[in-house]
Formats: sequence, C-alpha cells, structure tokens
Amino acid sequence: MKSILAGRLLLTAVLAVSAIASFALDWSSNHLLNPLWHPHARFHGALLLFMLDGVSATGIWLLWRKSKEPEVAVRAAALLSLSFWTPLFYITSVLPNSTSWAGAAESDPRLRGSLVTPNLEVAALFVLLNCAALVLSFRKEAPGITASRSATLPAQP
Repeated sequence: MKSILAGRLLLTAVLAVSAIASFALDWSSNHLLNPLWHPHARFHGALLLFMLDGVSATGIWLLWRKSKEPEVAVRAAALLSLSFWTPLFYITSVLPNSTSWAGAAESDPRLRGSLVTPNLEVAALFVLLNCAALVLSFRKEAPGITASRSATLPAQP
C-alpha cells in the first residue's frame, strides 16, 4: 500500500501544481492577455486552462475516492495528466508554423541548436513524475503485511 500512497501523493502534487501554475503563468500579458493574440486564439487558450483544471480535479478525485482498486485510480490519473503534457513535445511537428516559445522569435532559447523552452522542461519533469507514479502503481507488495505488523511476525525457518 505504501507504493500506492506514494503514487497518489506524487500525482496529487503534479495535478494540483499543473492546474494552478498553468493559470498563473498563462493568464498573463505574454499569453492570454497579449493584445497581439487573435481573440479566437485567446478563447482556445482559456478553454484549455479550464479543461486542465477540470481534468486535474477529476484526477485528484479519482486518486482519493474510496476504491477496492486504488492502483487503477493512480493509472487513470497518470494517463489523464500525460494526455495533457505529452502533446507539448509533438504539436510543433503536426501543426505547421507553431512554436512552444511565447517570446520573440529572435530570442528563443537554444541548446546545441535545438529550441529548449521552459514549458518543455516543466513538461518533461511532469512526464517523468507521472511515469514514476505509473511504475509505483504496478509494484507488488506483500498482501496483508504492513511495516508495523511485519516487525512482530516470527522469523521463518
């Protein structure tokens, strides 16, 4: 049960931070409030933020509701979160003339010639944390033995 609890706590943090931080960072003058953005693009950006909040809240609810299969909740919440974060790595490949960089084109951050933006770094971290939670949900633990009980069990010959 410890690995499930660790997965729940990890995903709760990822889901809550992603929902709150995305609103805080994107509801700003360089994103949704940028007068250079087309009004319909701002609409879709805001729609995405509200959807992220709803999906994050649903994931957190799944994680902490009573269930006979808590590992399923961890897996579902991780997959919900991954469905938001993984497209950041391929959207620019499938949508011509798109970029993950919100700043001026001439000041885009590069690492060895490749565009590396802060949002992709955050997305990579969240993907890794989601994958860690998924791995935790598949760990097998001794049935019915907790840390406190295992200390009182007699040694096996």
